[in-house]
Amino acid sequence: MKKFIFSGGLLLLALTGISIHMNGQTKKYPSLNHMALYVVDLKISTEFYRDIIGLEPMEEPFKDGRHSWFKVGPHSHVHVISGAAKATTHDKNTHLCFSVPDMEAFIGVLKKHNIAFEDWPGKAGAVNKRVDGVQQIYLRDPDGYWLEINDDKY
Repeated sequence: MKKFIFSGGLLLLALTGISIHMNGQTKKYPSLNHMALYVVDLKISTEFYRDIIGLEPMEEPFKDGRHSWFKVGPHSHVHVISGAAKATTHDKNTHLCFSVPDMEAFIGVLKKHNIAFEDWPGKAGAVNKRVDGVQQIYLRDPDGYWLEINDDKY
């Protein structure tokens, strides 16, 4: 009888989707909270990320005139922080990537504002097409940080 009750209990747990963890913990993966970019001119960088890249500004808590915050996901942000002495050169392999819903429209914004872009090998004005069909371009922000823009439909 005890065996029957125990088996019935296990069956109930399996059917309801409840799992037993002997240590009481479940696997939790880290999530991206924010990326911080150190920039020379906060106004220029804020306008770039807001007006060109299309990031959504959000209230920043410091209110010290040195920060701009942008929402890039449910719990993820880009923080732009002023104070860098000069723009620096960065390797293209180190880049931020943003996905856009319409690559053609995004490229139109770049062209309207005379912002250069290239494909991965460096051909000016060209678009990469990955083997999975995702289109991607690369450009630099006002401080020389590389950005990848793609139309990944994740």
